[in-house]
Amino acid sequence: MAVTTVATAGQLALYVHGLVTKITKAAETVKQNKLECEHLARRVSVIGKLLPRLQLQDPEVAQPLAGLGDTLQEAHDLIVTCQKWSASRRFLYAGVQAEKFREVNGRIDSHLILIPLLSHISISRRLDQIIPTTPTPTTTSLLLPIAATASDTVPSLELQEFTSAEITIMTGSFHHVLSEDSSMTVYKGRLHDGLEVAVKCLKNYGRQRHEQEGAFVAELEILPRLRHDHIVGLVGWCAEDDDRMFVYQHQHTSNGTLREHLTLGGGRGSASASPVTSSWKVRVQALLGASRAIDHLHRVCTPQIIHRNVSSSSILLDETWAARVSGFGAAVLQAATKGELHGQLVGEVVGHFGYVDPEYRRTHRVTPASDVYSFGVVMLEVLTGRPPSWEEAQTLVGFAVPFIEGGNLGPLLDRRPSPEPTPGQLQALELVAYTAARCLWRQDRPAMSDVVTNLDMALGLIERDGSKPYTIGSERATKTAFAEIKVEESVESDEDSWSWGEYQMVPSLTCMPV
Repeated sequence: MAVTTVATAGQLALYVHGLVTKITKAAETVKQNKLECEHLARRVSVIGKLLPRLQLQDPEVAQPLAGLGDTLQEAHDLIVTCQKWSASRRFLYAGVQAEKFREVNGRIDSHLILIPLLSHISISRRLDQIIPTTPTPTTTSLLLPIAATASDTVPSLELQEFTSAEITIMTGSFHHVLSEDSSMTVYKGRLHDGLEVAVKCLKNYGRQRHEQEGAFVAELEILPRLRHDHIVGLVGWCAEDDDRMFVYQHQHTSNGTLREHLTLGGGRGSASASPVTSSWKVRVQALLGASRAIDHLHRVCTPQIIHRNVSSSSILLDETWAARVSGFGAAVLQAATKGELHGQLVGEVVGHFGYVDPEYRRTHRVTPASDVYSFGVVMLEVLTGRPPSWEEAQTLVGFAVPFIEGGNLGPLLDRRPSPEPTPGQLQALELVAYTAARCLWRQDRPAMSDVVTNLDMALGLIERDGSKPYTIGSERATKTAFAEIKVEESVESDEDSWSWGEYQMVPSLTCMPV
């Protein structure tokens, strides 16, 4: 069966996979030409591994593969004959059979040469779906190859596809582990030109194998075309055999994740020396940077990109402690025609417990508001230093929002940055708390651009602050930066429900020192 006779790309992949399996099994039981059959089976299995990377629904990718099915079918038939022929028949037709092996191997060679080229075309086609429009003043985006910009100090880079051997050399045989969890291990490495990199190796085994393959393709579709001061920079990737690896600029990942520094005793190196642990200004700066990156995905990119896995663990801190959003393996593209109201229907709800938008989980429809909800949880993490959930499935949302509702922010605040916040700090943190709570509404959540505006205002309050500290328990210190208008709706978290008021920022944020 030739490629052109296969009705769909899915059928082609299924058909080839079936032939590869049959050829491999047949080669194990041959009685004649065993070495030739095993060699042919190994080369056919390479095609089976490479083909899923191609975008076969694209005619310009699929058409050059016309005849692949016939070639594999002929390879299978040839191996089957080696199971049945007697020694005498083999002697009589040895020359004919040797010629057939040469012909089939020649055609396999042609496909093996062609498929990597088509793979490059396939990836380029998928990347072309992400076309940035005119960037905002706070963002920088351009097409591959990635080049340095006036607002970016990293060297000019072109995206590269690495082999497993190159990754092994680059990482010194995977010697220096930066971080590890159940789905990946991150190693430190260095390119031949001296550039330090971080290599993320996905763990492809067990039930998560299929999920990791999907995450790898999604990130490879989206991340290479994104160029922004607060999005992690991709250097290249490796997709050889079962290896799935990404190579990032190490300077974008050098200080670990936001979550590591919010965890008591966490972070790379000494937590006490971490600016994120000890400074409200650096915490709000990290939130502002991450919010600008997500706003870029929602407003600037066409089609729109929904991250779907926003968390403090997907926000990296670079060498200057600026935030860099990462973890695009669950991201989806949403055309403008789908609209904000209905969202994009997805088969599986992804995201970490405590971060997932209840509406998204209930309807399986993802919208930019789903990212807004998750980012609201991140803001609560930054304010409190607490994780998104803890024992007995209690969520940070269910714990923190009643305090914010009651205008009692003091008991929530993490005391490590400042045991007694200054007036400007407290005003800023009240504004961050208000914004976080607003992001957690069931409906009518703010756009990320509004979140950026509020966080920018909060950072300005901290930077302009020069007053002496409050006592948090004092009456004036607990004045909120927003006024309750009316109790309008019930908001549902992952596990808890509560009723709270609709709030509005006070036009003039004024808090007098004690």
